[in-house]
Amino acid sequence: MTIPYIFRNKELLDKALTHPSYTKANQVGENDYERLEFFGDSILSMVITELLYKKHINATDSKLSIMHSNLVNSQSLAKVAISINLGKYLIMDEGEEISGGRDNVKNLENAMEALIAAVYLDSNYETVAAFIKKLWWPLLNDKSIGEKDKKSLLQEWAQRNNGALPIYKIVKREGVAHSPTFTISVTAHDMQAIGIGKSKKEAEQNAATALLSQINELK
Repeated sequence: MTIPYIFRNKELLDKALTHPSYTKANQVGENDYERLEFFGDSILSMVITELLYKKHINATDSKLSIMHSNLVNSQSLAKVAISINLGKYLIMDEGEEISGGRDNVKNLENAMEALIAAVYLDSNYETVAAFIKKLWWPLLNDKSIGEKDKKSLLQEWAQRNNGALPIYKIVKREGVAHSPTFTISVTAHDMQAIGIGKSKKEAEQNAATALLSQINELK
């Protein structure tokens, strides 16, 4: 699958696909996706909110909030970006390319948000809403979107048992600057676990998952 939209203004598409490393290396000003990314984040949030409101007419506001959070997080954005091979089309400098920039979760997340903004600016709200609905439909129908993330579940468990919030610490950061790997520890109720991920958020979620597994084994 490729990008399911044909741009009238190709410059918007190019800007949405341009990583900041390219503009810095070639000294071409701010002609990259960072401003579009900021705009696209808000557009995605609005469209997903509307889709959930219409699709789940009996859901409580707290349930809708959980689903919304799961649909607009880094993992979901990266999944959608991968589904349209977005990394293949990114414009970046050689250093970013060598360091695995096309597969970097943060790059995919940012470019996906920028692409959403570019589609909106090239068309209108109705078109970008249809664009998002098409790409997010498999996730919208995934039953797991209504489940709380592991960090939230661990926090609730910790508060029920001793009232103290889990403590997350960066143990190690490895790899090149543009594509690091994080190792993060989480401590709660005198128990500890480690998580590894391509972003701090991913590593924290993995650490929380590991600690919850330890907790379940003690039951």
